[in-house]
Amino acid sequence: MISMLTGPVHSGKSTFLDDVVFELREGGWNVGGFLSESIWEAAECTGYDLVDLIEDKTYPYIRRKGEETWQRTGSFFFIPEGLKKAQAIIRRDRQTDLLVVDEIGPLELAGKGLWPALKDILFPPPTNLLLVVRDSLRDAWLQRLASPNVDVFGFTRKDVFDRLMETLTRV
Repeated sequence: MISMLTGPVHSGKSTFLDDVVFELREGGWNVGGFLSESIWEAAECTGYDLVDLIEDKTYPYIRRKGEETWQRTGSFFFIPEGLKKAQAIIRRDRQTDLLVVDEIGPLELAGKGLWPALKDILFPPPTNLLLVVRDSLRDAWLQRLASPNVDVFGFTRKDVFDRLMETLTRV
């Protein structure tokens, strides 16, 4: 089953997912994948670190400043080692009870970024896959996934935690 959590940029999706992961682990779930933790300096987001949910380690992932040869999305650059780590985590954690990928965007829609690893695990998808997608890209991702079995959870809804937990833990 594929679940998609959508919401605006910097709306708290990753912080919310941290709570979801905690609750599921308390219930005995093996949760893998990664969260993207924003880095703030002087009230400006300067990048993101990759938080490996299995190893509980953090790696540099995306920064505003980067090399011209690095993959880029908007004003951010993917640190090559961080991108390789994210792809490895996706492939490694396919067999967990839940695989969290925070987040996918226009770069992946263009076949870059995390897409090589996602493509390897999407057809067929893992038992439970939770993708984080910005609101503006929701429809494009639903079209790309071409699956009638995608549950979409809008982060702006007040009951999203209960709905997401109910969907993920459905037997």
